[in-house]
Amino acid sequence: MTIAVSPAQLRSLVVDALYPVSANKLPDVCVRFGLAAGTGEEAFRSKRTYVESRLSPLPFDQILAVARAVQEDTPDHELGDVLARIDEMGERAVSELTRRAVLDVLDTCELSDRIDLVEFISGMWPVERMSSPYDGDLCSFADAMVRHTRRNDDWTNGDLLRHLGLLGCSQRRFFGLLEAALHPRTRGEEEQRWLADTINGPLRRDGFALLPTGRLSGYPIYSVQEVTPSHASGAPADADISAVLGAFDEAGVQAAWMKALERRDRDPEGAITMARTLLEKVCKHIIEEASGSYGENDDLPKLYRAAAEKLNLAPSQHTEETFKVILGNCQAVVQGIGTIRNKLGDSHGTGRKPARPQPRHAALAVNLAGTMAAFLVATWAARQAEKAA
Repeated sequence: MTIAVSPAQLRSLVVDALYPVSANKLPDVCVRFGLAAGTGEEAFRSKRTYVESRLSPLPFDQILAVARAVQEDTPDHELGDVLARIDEMGERAVSELTRRAVLDVLDTCELSDRIDLVEFISGMWPVERMSSPYDGDLCSFADAMVRHTRRNDDWTNGDLLRHLGLLGCSQRRFFGLLEAALHPRTRGEEEQRWLADTINGPLRRDGFALLPTGRLSGYPIYSVQEVTPSHASGAPADADISAVLGAFDEAGVQAAWMKALERRDRDPEGAITMARTLLEKVCKHIIEEASGSYGENDDLPKLYRAAAEKLNLAPSQHTEETFKVILGNCQAVVQGIGTIRNKLGDSHGTGRKPARPQPRHAALAVNLAGTMAAFLVATWAARQAEKAA
């Protein structure tokens, strides 16, 4: 997201943020933020002029430092969002086109299904202190919300969010809205999954997805994560695997998967190592939950065989030849992941002419490991459901 915040704009936001400070305290407050000292009499004449006159001689980087100090001391909605947008410059960004597509999705459902809409929005925007979006309307934004979403019912969710500036706000605020809309206190689990899948359609095009990263009282908590953009191979599978692993109780599994995805393009060696770590964690968790045991030095193939036996996935546990072949191939895949990690991962020292994995090699290892991990987790969940029935 490319933005240009001029010194004058940033000064104006700092002035607005400090305006609530009483005139008799303003000189001391300004000194605390590194601005020149002055008198209370000067501040009483005009608080805005007092602050502006001390900011205007400063270069942009010093104004920015003052702005950050003010924001840390007394958080301000608009100043905080501009600072977030400055911090996000140069990072992967969600385009306005994608934001509009996401707003179209939000138009098809209740934005805050279980929570009063004003209460929901108030948790992210100070609507009681914000002005109405219409010129000449003297009411607050909160009053305008009540009028146009309850009484007249002539604002769609998209209208409301556009009035709140969601098309141009910081990515942090945009993602915060999506995560709040998917929170268990906002909607039920089935609708959570549907809404995440629907929003992820456009969101993945820019390399992001809403994925389950935690749980609250057994319900998934979604957060926006970076993923491979959907125009690159494997992204839909990434999201499907993430959904399965995110619902797993073992937090380390999801963390290992996300690290593998993050490193797949920029650090192939690290991604390959993390692919094996992912499978090791899943296998160990299943063995432990099934009251089994493993040795401290057991390698991945041995861990997989132990976990597979607990899940009735070992080839020797089946007589149907087709199943034996498929399950044997699964075992070979895991063996191969361990081998490629030993050859190309970053956990062992390399010789004078080490083999350097490319992103395509990392993608192969990570995708195979993710698929196998998701298969093991899904099978474990199915076995537990069968026991509980």
